Amino acid sequence: MMRQNQKNNTAFLLTIIGVLLGFNASAQQTFKYSAFLNKVDSSGFYKISLGPDIARKSNSDFSDIRLMDPKGNFVPYVTEGNLPQVQKQKFIVYPEVKVDLNTDTGTSFIVENISKQPLSSLWIKLKNTAVSRLVNLSGSDDLKNWYAIEEAIPLQEAVLNSDGTYEQSLSFPASSYRYLKLLVNDKNKTAVKFLEAGEYVEKPVPVAYLPVLLAPFTRRDSNKVTFITVKLNDNYLVNRLHLAIAGPKFYNREVSIYQVNKYGNELLCIVSLNSKTKQDVFISARTNKLVLKIENGDNLPLDIKGINVYQAEHYIVSYLEKGKLYKLFTGDEDAVMPQYDLKFFTDSISHVMPLEAGPIMKNDTYLNSPVTAKRDYSILIWIASAAALLLLLLLTLKMIKEVNNKNGQ
Repeated sequence: MMRQNQKNNTAFLLTIIGVLLGFNASAQQTFKYSAFLNKVDSSGFYKISLGPDIARKSNSDFSDIRLMDPKGNFVPYVTEGNLPQVQKQKFIVYPEVKVDLNTDTGTSFIVENISKQPLSSLWIKLKNTAVSRLVNLSGSDDLKNWYAIEEAIPLQEAVLNSDGTYEQSLSFPASSYRYLKLLVNDKNKTAVKFLEAGEYVEKPVPVAYLPVLLAPFTRRDSNKVTFITVKLNDNYLVNRLHLAIAGPKFYNREVSIYQVNKYGNELLCIVSLNSKTKQDVFISARTNKLVLKIENGDNLPLDIKGINVYQAEHYIVSYLEKGKLYKLFTGDEDAVMPQYDLKFFTDSISHVMPLEAGPIMKNDTYLNSPVTAKRDYSILIWIASAAALLLLLLLTLKMIKEVNNKNGQ
């Protein structure tokens, strides 16, 4: 009798596992495309690039990107927008101005406001701050006539740098004077050594661009206007165009850029091409056809030798385990952005290793069914997984109990 129960329990467990695997297979069927990731050499966080080949098959917001492990389970990830943004700052040094001011009764330090903008704070760097001093701040536009801005500013709460210098931020009413003078009343005391003064500004993090391809184009010159048509072989994500312009030597042309879709020509932006600046145009489009309308006026048309198309870099970050073969899925128009717990632990993501995906290909398990395509089996997968584990635990406890009863008999 006990053996018969064990056989029934085993059969039931295998049925549940089969249903679970069926759900895993169904989860893959809503995605049209897939790509294997390169081999993972060690466990850790990996940055997986969503290059042009993946982007052209994905939704505009990449909401249909999924990672899957060898068991058919979706792997949590975060997008670059969910990662902590490390502030990149640089210190702009204001040049020191040497002026002999006989009227000063202390140590003075004069700098020029090269920002040309009103200032309400100034960072100063000092050699030492193991003293208590007060600073008077004044401003001038000619280095002769000085006007008070703020008085009795304490030198305190300085920040110690690794090189032994100190930094302190001074706050004061907004001032647009060209020159600023710091005067320390250190009569009969050890002088304070000023090293430099300036401000911290946020340094923009440069955007990385990935080449799409060297786009073939055609041109048509008509009535002081040049029309450039760029054709791509798929709906690529396009964020930057580089025009190789050979001449004339001096030019300044207005350019209207359109993307062509089923609704016709959609105006993206109007920009200027100037011989003094880089020959780059920045846009945001997902299209296989672009039209550039260049206003020539009474000038000769531009001599354009080539057009390069670029996509801004996008990526996801996920924790991957050594020795496992992961697969990326995309191409589900009805998919929504997944919500993973990992986004609450991004402060744990420090060292990130790059990882590329292999060639994008059609997903063999995709079912071109309107009903199947609209279903999201993620919840069912988790429910089935939990049910299988719970059932396995109950069966184990039951068998242990039966064995104990038999031994007791």
